[in-house]
Amino acid sequence: MKQILLIAWREYKQYVFSRGFLLFLVMFPLGFVAVSAAIGIAERTKPVRHYVVYDETGVYTQAIVDEIERRRMRALLEAWDLYAGAGMAPDADPLPAPFAPDRIDDQRIAAFKEAGGLDAARAAATDRLRAGVPPFPEPAASFRLVDLPPEAANAESLKEAEDALRPYLLEEKTVSTPEGRKTVFAAILIPRDFSAEDDAPPAQYWSRNLTDTLLEARVSRALNDALKRERYETLGVSPEDIADVEAVSAAVKSFRPDRAPDEAELGLQDRIETGLPAAMTYMLLVIIFGVGNLLLTNTIEERSNKIVEILLSSVTANQLMMGKLLGIGAVGLTMPTIFIAGGIGMSATIDTGGEESVATTIMNTLFSSNLLAVYLFYFLCAYVIFAMLFLAIGAVSNSLQDAQSYMGPVMLLVFAPLPFMIMVFQEPNGVVASILTWIPIYTPYAVMMRAAADPPMWEILGATALMLAFGIFLMRIMGRIFRNAILQASPPKMREVWRLTKKEAA
Repeated sequence: MKQILLIAWREYKQYVFSRGFLLFLVMFPLGFVAVSAAIGIAERTKPVRHYVVYDETGVYTQAIVDEIERRRMRALLEAWDLYAGAGMAPDADPLPAPFAPDRIDDQRIAAFKEAGGLDAARAAATDRLRAGVPPFPEPAASFRLVDLPPEAANAESLKEAEDALRPYLLEEKTVSTPEGRKTVFAAILIPRDFSAEDDAPPAQYWSRNLTDTLLEARVSRALNDALKRERYETLGVSPEDIADVEAVSAAVKSFRPDRAPDEAELGLQDRIETGLPAAMTYMLLVIIFGVGNLLLTNTIEERSNKIVEILLSSVTANQLMMGKLLGIGAVGLTMPTIFIAGGIGMSATIDTGGEESVATTIMNTLFSSNLLAVYLFYFLCAYVIFAMLFLAIGAVSNSLQDAQSYMGPVMLLVFAPLPFMIMVFQEPNGVVASILTWIPIYTPYAVMMRAAADPPMWEILGATALMLAFGIFLMRIMGRIFRNAILQASPPKMREVWRLTKKEAA
C-alpha cells in the first residue's frame, strides 16, 4: 500500500504543483468572468439595426413601430427591476410605483412613461441606492425605423420598391440617419391588399441576415395583432374595449405538489436546484476527460522515455496502475474542491445589503441537498471506467499518433449521447433518460442530470449496480492490458490487444 500511495503522491504533485495547473485554476474563473463580460459588452455595443417600411396601405407602419417600442420598454423595465432590486439600500424607503420592481405588462409600461420615464425613475432611486452603486445605464435600442430612400419612397408598385431597395439591402448603398449614413438591415414591404383574408397577398420581409430573426418575429407579431384588432372592429368591438382586453395579463406562479401548501411556491433556490445538476454534469464530463487525458499522455510519455522501466524495478505493474488512478483521481477532485471553496468565499464576502446573493443560494442548495454526495460517488465511478480505458490505450501506444487509432472509436462512443442530454434535462424521467441510465458508461451523467427530479429509486439502484459490475469487469480487462503491454518494446497491433485481455501478467 505504501508503494501505491507514493506513486499516487508523485502523480498528484506532478500536476497540481505544476505551472500549467495553477495557471488553469487562475484562468478558469477569469475566463468565466471574461466571457460574461464579453457577452455583456457585446449586448451593450450591439449596433442598432436600421430598417425601412414600404407600406402601400399606409396603415401598418405605426403598428410595427409600436410593437418594437413596446418590446424595448419591456427589456428596459426588466433591466431596471434587476438594478433596483439589487441596488437599493436595505434601510431605504421602497420605490414608488411604477418604478418599484413589479410585473411587467402594457399597463405598467404606460404608467412608467406617464410618470416621467427613465429620468424620473433614476431621480426616485438616487437617494435610495447603496453607496457605490453606479447610475443605471439605459439599454440601447435594438432596431430603429429610418426613412425610405427617395427612389423607394417614390416607387409606384411593390416590385419597383423591391428593386429600389435591393442595393441598400446588399449594402451597396446607405441611407441617411441622424447619426450619419447607415446600412439597411431589413426592409418590410406591405402590399395594398394585405389583410387577414386567405387569398390576400402576404407582407414581405427582406434581409441578408438569416440568423438574427428577432426583427422578423416582432414585425410578424405587430402585423398579427393589427389584423386581429381590425377583425374585432368589424365585429363591432370598440378600440377602447380592444385596448382593455389587450391589457389583460395573467398572473401565474409556480408551485410544487410534493410540498406543504405554505412552502409549495417555487423560488430562486428551487430554480437553481433544478438547473444545478446540468451544470454539475457538464463539469463532471469536462473533468473526467481532462484527467483522463492526463493519464493517457503521462502513460505514453513514461513508456516512450523508458521511465516506466525504472518505476517497475521498484513497484509492480498493478501498484503502478493503482497509484496512477489514485493520484490523477485526486487531481480531478482538487478542481471542484477549489471552485466550491471559491464559491463559499464569494458568498461570504459579497455585500448584498442583507439580501441573499446568487452565490450564497447556490452554495446553500449544494450543501442542503444530496447533490454533492451524488456528484462525488458518480465522479469516482465515471473516473474509474474512463481512466481504465485511457490507461490501457496509453499502455499499448508509444506516441499520441499510436493512441489516435484507439481514441477515435472511444470518443465516438463517449460523446454519442450528448445530443440527447437536452431531452434528459427537459424530461428527466422519460424514455431517453431511462435508456441512458441503464447504459453503464452513461449512467453517471444520466443520473446526475436526473438527480433533482426524483427518479424511481429501483431504476437508479439497478442501473448503479449494473454500472459497478461493468466497472469491475472493465478494471479486470483493462488492467490485464496495462500490465501485459506496459513493458513491451513495440506497441501491440490491434488484433493482438484482445489476446492481452485473456493473459494474466507474469
